[in-house]
Amino acid sequence: MSGNGIKTWIKRSAGLLLMGGLLVLAGCHHGYSYYRPGTTAFVPGDTGLQSRDLVDMTNRLAADLLKIPEIANNPNKVIIVMASLQNKTSTPWQSDQIYLARMRALLNQYARDRIAFVLPPQEVQHLQQKYQGSTGDMFGQSTRGPVQPSGRMIPQYALKGVFYDLPNSATTYYLCTFQLVNLTTGELVWEGHYETRTLNLY
Repeated sequence: MSGNGIKTWIKRSAGLLLMGGLLVLAGCHHGYSYYRPGTTAFVPGDTGLQSRDLVDMTNRLAADLLKIPEIANNPNKVIIVMASLQNKTSTPWQSDQIYLARMRALLNQYARDRIAFVLPPQEVQHLQQKYQGSTGDMFGQSTRGPVQPSGRMIPQYALKGVFYDLPNSATTYYLCTFQLVNLTTGELVWEGHYETRTLNLY
Protein backbone atom coordinates (compact mmCIF):
# COMPACT_ATOMS: atom_id res chain seq x y z
CA MET A 1 0.00 0.00 0.00
CA SER A 2 1.37 3.42 -0.99
CA GLY A 3 1.96 6.24 1.46
CA ASN A 4 -1.12 8.09 0.21
CA GLY A 5 -3.19 4.93 0.55
CA ILE A 6 -2.04 4.45 4.14
CA LYS A 7 -2.89 8.07 4.96
CA THR A 8 -6.35 7.67 3.40
CA TRP A 9 -6.94 4.46 5.34
CA ILE A 10 -5.88 6.12 8.60
CA LYS A 11 -8.21 9.09 7.98
CA ARG A 12 -11.14 6.81 7.18
CA SER A 13 -10.48 4.64 10.23
CA ALA A 14 -10.22 7.69 12.46
CA GLY A 15 -13.47 9.04 11.05
CA LEU A 16 -15.24 5.76 11.63
CA LEU A 17 -13.93 5.55 15.19
CA LEU A 18 -15.03 9.12 15.89
CA MET A 19 -18.49 8.46 14.45
CA GLY A 20 -18.80 5.27 16.49
CA GLY A 21 -17.78 7.10 19.64
CA LEU A 22 -20.35 9.82 19.02
CA LEU A 23 -23.05 7.21 18.48
CA VAL A 24 -22.11 5.47 21.73
CA LEU A 25 -22.20 8.78 23.58
CA ALA A 26 -25.53 9.64 22.02
CA GLY A 27 -26.93 6.29 23.05
CA CYS A 28 -25.69 6.68 26.64
CA HIS A 29 -26.85 10.25 27.06
CA HIS A 30 -30.51 10.62 27.87
CA GLY A 31 -32.49 13.79 28.25
CA TYR A 32 -34.39 15.03 31.29
CA SER A 33 -37.61 13.32 30.21
CA TYR A 34 -35.86 9.94 30.30
CA TYR A 35 -34.86 10.25 33.94
CA ARG A 36 -37.93 12.29 34.92
CA PRO A 37 -40.84 10.97 32.84
CA GLY A 38 -43.97 13.08 33.12
CA THR A 39 -46.66 12.08 35.58
CA THR A 40 -49.03 11.32 32.69
CA ALA A 41 -46.50 9.24 30.73
CA PHE A 42 -46.67 5.46 30.76
CA VAL A 43 -43.28 3.87 31.40
CA PRO A 44 -42.56 0.53 29.70
CA GLY A 45 -42.05 -2.21 32.24
CA ASP A 46 -44.26 -0.68 34.94
CA THR A 47 -47.28 -2.73 35.93
CA GLY A 48 -50.50 -2.11 37.80
CA LEU A 49 -51.83 1.36 38.52
CA GLN A 50 -49.41 4.09 37.42
CA SER A 51 -49.05 7.79 38.12
CA ARG A 52 -51.23 8.65 35.12
CA ASP A 53 -54.08 6.69 36.72
CA LEU A 54 -53.55 8.58 39.95
CA VAL A 55 -53.62 11.97 38.22
CA ASP A 56 -56.63 11.18 35.99
CA MET A 57 -58.56 9.60 38.84
CA THR A 58 -58.11 12.35 41.40
CA ASN A 59 -58.61 15.19 38.90
CA ARG A 60 -61.97 13.81 37.77
CA LEU A 61 -63.27 12.64 41.13
CA ALA A 62 -62.32 15.83 42.96
CA ALA A 63 -64.30 17.84 40.40
CA ASP A 64 -67.28 15.46 40.73
CA LEU A 65 -67.25 15.72 44.51
CA LEU A 66 -67.54 19.51 44.42
CA LYS A 67 -70.78 19.26 42.41
CA ILE A 68 -72.83 17.37 44.98
CA PRO A 69 -75.64 19.39 46.67
CA GLU A 70 -74.17 18.90 50.16
CA ILE A 71 -71.20 20.98 49.04
CA ALA A 72 -72.36 23.07 46.08
CA ASN A 73 -75.55 24.31 47.81
CA ASN A 74 -74.13 24.62 51.31
CA PRO A 75 -73.83 28.25 52.51
CA ASN A 76 -71.17 27.16 55.02
CA LYS A 77 -67.89 25.34 54.69
CA VAL A 78 -68.19 21.57 54.75
CA ILE A 79 -65.83 20.05 57.32
CA ILE A 80 -64.19 16.81 56.14
CA VAL A 81 -61.79 14.42 57.80
CA MET A 82 -59.64 12.09 55.70
CA ALA A 83 -60.29 8.44 56.52
CA SER A 84 -58.41 5.38 55.35
CA LEU A 85 -57.98 3.91 51.91
CA GLN A 86 -58.63 0.17 51.97
CA ASN A 87 -56.54 -1.85 49.58
CA LYS A 88 -58.63 -4.87 48.61
CA THR A 89 -56.53 -5.64 45.56
CA SER A 90 -54.40 -8.76 45.29
CA THR A 91 -51.18 -6.70 45.46
CA PRO A 92 -49.84 -5.10 48.65
CA TRP A 93 -48.94 -1.42 48.33
CA GLN A 94 -46.40 0.75 50.06
CA SER A 95 -48.15 4.08 49.45
CA ASP A 96 -51.91 3.61 49.14
CA GLN A 97 -52.59 6.86 51.03
CA ILE A 98 -51.16 8.88 48.14
CA TYR A 99 -54.55 8.75 46.37
CA LEU A 100 -56.42 10.37 49.25
CA ALA A 101 -53.54 12.80 49.77
CA ARG A 102 -53.79 14.08 46.19
CA MET A 103 -57.58 14.37 46.44
CA ARG A 104 -57.17 16.50 49.57
CA ALA A 105 -54.45 18.62 47.97
CA LEU A 106 -56.63 19.36 44.94
CA LEU A 107 -59.68 20.21 47.01
CA ASN A 108 -57.65 22.34 49.40
CA GLN A 109 -56.16 24.23 46.48
CA TYR A 110 -59.33 24.94 44.51
CA ALA A 111 -62.19 24.79 47.02
CA ARG A 112 -61.04 26.28 50.29
CA ASP A 113 -64.09 28.55 50.26
CA ARG A 114 -66.37 25.50 50.34
CA ILE A 115 -64.39 22.76 52.09
CA ALA A 116 -62.19 22.61 55.18
CA PHE A 117 -60.17 19.54 56.10
CA VAL A 118 -59.32 18.57 59.66
CA LEU A 119 -56.85 15.98 60.86
CA PRO A 120 -58.06 12.83 62.63
CA PRO A 121 -58.17 13.28 66.44
CA GLN A 122 -55.17 11.03 67.07
CA GLU A 123 -52.99 13.09 64.72
CA VAL A 124 -54.05 16.34 66.37
CA GLN A 125 -53.39 14.78 69.76
CA HIS A 126 -49.93 13.71 68.70
CA LEU A 127 -49.07 17.19 67.41
CA GLN A 128 -50.43 18.87 70.54
CA GLN A 129 -48.53 16.54 72.83
CA LYS A 130 -45.37 17.11 70.85
CA TYR A 131 -45.55 20.90 70.57
CA GLN A 132 -47.93 21.98 73.34
CA GLY A 133 -47.92 19.10 75.78
CA SER A 134 -51.73 19.18 75.95
CA THR A 135 -54.42 16.51 75.79
CA GLY A 136 -58.19 16.49 75.92
CA ASP A 137 -61.32 16.14 73.87
CA MET A 138 -59.84 16.96 70.50
CA PHE A 139 -63.09 17.64 68.66
CA GLY A 140 -65.26 18.47 71.65
CA GLN A 141 -67.67 15.64 70.91
CA SER A 142 -69.67 16.38 74.08
CA THR A 143 -71.11 19.53 72.48
CA ARG A 144 -72.79 20.16 69.15
CA GLY A 145 -72.04 22.40 66.22
CA PRO A 146 -69.36 22.52 63.52
CA VAL A 147 -67.08 24.78 65.59
CA GLN A 148 -66.44 24.50 69.33
CA PRO A 149 -65.73 27.40 71.69
CA SER A 150 -62.10 26.29 71.65
CA GLY A 151 -62.02 26.97 67.91
CA ARG A 152 -61.78 23.31 66.91
CA MET A 153 -63.94 22.26 63.98
CA ILE A 154 -66.08 19.15 64.14
CA PRO A 155 -65.89 16.98 60.99
CA GLN A 156 -69.26 16.49 59.35
CA TYR A 157 -68.06 14.05 56.69
CA ALA A 158 -65.29 11.52 56.18
CA LEU A 159 -63.65 10.90 52.80
CA LYS A 160 -62.52 7.31 52.31
CA GLY A 161 -61.63 4.94 49.50
CA VAL A 162 -61.67 1.25 48.63
CA PHE A 163 -59.70 -0.26 45.72
CA TYR A 164 -60.42 -3.64 44.12
CA ASP A 165 -58.89 -5.65 41.31
CA LEU A 166 -59.76 -8.62 39.13
CA PRO A 167 -56.52 -10.24 37.94
CA ASN A 168 -56.48 -12.54 34.91
CA SER A 169 -53.62 -14.19 33.04
CA ALA A 170 -53.02 -11.33 30.59
CA THR A 171 -54.69 -8.30 32.19
CA THR A 172 -55.89 -6.93 35.52
CA TYR A 173 -59.05 -4.87 35.95
CA TYR A 174 -59.03 -2.20 38.68
CA LEU A 175 -62.03 -0.55 40.33
CA CYS A 176 -61.13 2.41 42.54
CA THR A 177 -63.94 3.90 44.62
CA PHE A 178 -64.13 6.95 46.89
CA GLN A 179 -66.95 7.67 49.33
CA LEU A 180 -68.02 10.73 51.31
CA VAL A 181 -69.73 9.53 54.51
CA ASN A 182 -72.08 11.63 56.67
CA LEU A 183 -70.64 11.08 60.16
CA THR A 184 -73.99 11.82 61.84
CA THR A 185 -76.23 9.50 59.82
CA GLY A 186 -73.70 7.13 58.23
CA GLU A 187 -75.16 7.88 54.80
CA LEU A 188 -72.93 7.64 51.73
CA VAL A 189 -73.76 11.04 50.29
CA TRP A 190 -71.35 10.60 47.37
CA GLU A 191 -69.46 7.78 45.72
CA GLY A 192 -67.18 8.17 42.75
CA HIS A 193 -65.34 5.47 40.89
CA TYR A 194 -62.47 5.08 38.47
CA GLU A 195 -61.81 1.94 36.46
CA THR A 196 -58.97 0.85 34.25
CA ARG A 197 -57.40 -2.30 32.83
CA THR A 198 -53.68 -3.01 32.70
CA LEU A 199 -51.47 -5.53 30.98
CA ASN A 200 -49.68 -8.05 33.19
CA LEU A 201 -46.04 -7.79 32.13
CA TYR A 202 -43.88 -10.41 33.81
